[in-house]
Amino acid sequence: MREKSYERRGPNAFLRWLNRLFCRGWHRLGSIECELPEGPAILVGNHICGLDPLLIQASVNRPLSFLMAREYYLKISWLRWGFDMVGAIPVSPGGANRYALREAVEVVNRGGAICIFPEGAANPPIPMHRILPGAALIARETGAPIIPFRVSGVWPFDHIHLWRAFYRRSRARVVIGEPFHLPRQHPDEGIRSDTALIRHAIKSLNRANRD
Repeated sequence: MREKSYERRGPNAFLRWLNRLFCRGWHRLGSIECELPEGPAILVGNHICGLDPLLIQASVNRPLSFLMAREYYLKISWLRWGFDMVGAIPVSPGGANRYALREAVEVVNRGGAICIFPEGAANPPIPMHRILPGAALIARETGAPIIPFRVSGVWPFDHIHLWRAFYRRSRARVVIGEPFHLPRQHPDEGIRSDTALIRHAIKSLNRANRD
């Protein structure tokens, strides 16, 4: 029997309620709340701006733990208590993250839901061009299903105006796809095929996002 304490890792019910008010009121998030399956889950999606974690949390019925860039975890020191309170896991994009991956695996193995933006940065020059292997590694280690999502309708992060996406009104939308498991690999295949599959799952939601 899984430990229910990890089901509560992430923002509590009151914080999730406040977040939904903000996202649905100010940012006009129109997505219907998605009922995530019980037990371990890995959510993966595109990354437009710093508002994305709030939007995806407002779109699901369970608390989520997020991987976030260590640069902002350290830089925005006055919010670090909040990051810790909601169970954020700092990672160094492109760097050594064995501890972060180990912590993420532990969260998932104990029945938690974790959210990863596998592009590794907000508003990359070529969206969905590069997919980092973290989500695939966690999925292989835990056997957890991957749930793709796609965010649209928000102001993109321009690497200068960090907070613009939060205070400028938007018509945010989140589309969430069906859970899937990574298939058994052929001996000649590897992490590259896993990341290609994750990229395809996210990009396939683009049409639904435009409807």
